[in-house]
Amino acid sequence: MRQPPWPLLLQIAVSGTLLTLLARRVPVADTLAAMHRLQPGTLAAAQALVFASYLGRAQRWTALLARAGVRVRGVTVYCLTLAGVGYGLVTPGKVGELARVLHLDAPRSRTLASAVWDRMTDVLLLEALSLPAFVLVPAWRGPVLWLYASVLIATLGLLVVLESGTAQAMAERLFPVAAGPLARWREASAGTLASRAFAAGLGCGLFYYALNFAAAFLLLRDLAPAAPTRLVLSFPIIPLLGNLPIAFSGLGLREHVSAALFHGIGADAAAGPAFSLLLFTVATLVPGLLGLALAATPWARPGVTGGRPPPDR
Repeated sequence: MRQPPWPLLLQIAVSGTLLTLLARRVPVADTLAAMHRLQPGTLAAAQALVFASYLGRAQRWTALLARAGVRVRGVTVYCLTLAGVGYGLVTPGKVGELARVLHLDAPRSRTLASAVWDRMTDVLLLEALSLPAFVLVPAWRGPVLWLYASVLIATLGLLVVLESGTAQAMAERLFPVAAGPLARWREASAGTLASRAFAAGLGCGLFYYALNFAAAFLLLRDLAPAAPTRLVLSFPIIPLLGNLPIAFSGLGLREHVSAALFHGIGADAAAGPAFSLLLFTVATLVPGLLGLALAATPWARPGVTGGRPPPDR
């Protein structure tokens, strides 16, 4: 059944409103002037770091797939990881990233569980990496902190539902129609949080963010050379809050968060939107578009084995 277009139209309207409000606070000309300070060599180096960083995300998903008994070659997982980023560009909260599992010829319950935990690991890491910013920078303990706290509480609630048998049993009593899907979820997902695959995924995620934030630092150095070093603490906050499912690909929301963080510690407010737009382009838009192109190639058409999960989960 074709989905109604109004959710997408609403997101586009929210993005347009947020960008209009931002333009009243931060002149567009100042933001463009900040962008013009970016050197081509810096852009190329940042893009190379980002593509290397996705090796970490691909390896994390590989480990989660292997835990589910699904083996896929590395180049295919890398291509599908980028394809998932592309699918997530036009969906709230990047939920479209889960669509990458449609490329795998394996039981959907297993592959979907691996993708959900892959995305959950990302969010948990961003939340953990964001915490030092609010501890060390009092200027950010305002609306951005309350927004962060709301996201954290929602994430912990979702984590309980994903991992707790008690919570799932309660959900079954409240919504009997969900009994079947929840049973399949338990079979594919039970124990993931305490598994070696999840622990390995945290390490792979840290590798991803280390290179991703290194790329962000290169962009920041050109856009705002006089910015305080403390701004590096904002790097995880911007994508975390920019992924909230209220704006089209986070456009407008991400720039508001960036401007608030930059202004809060006395940096050039115009560099905030410029930084977030360029970081989004380098870290998400370009990899996502490449992933969508790769999705149609033989590299993204894996032969997988969907046998039983290994005993040590």
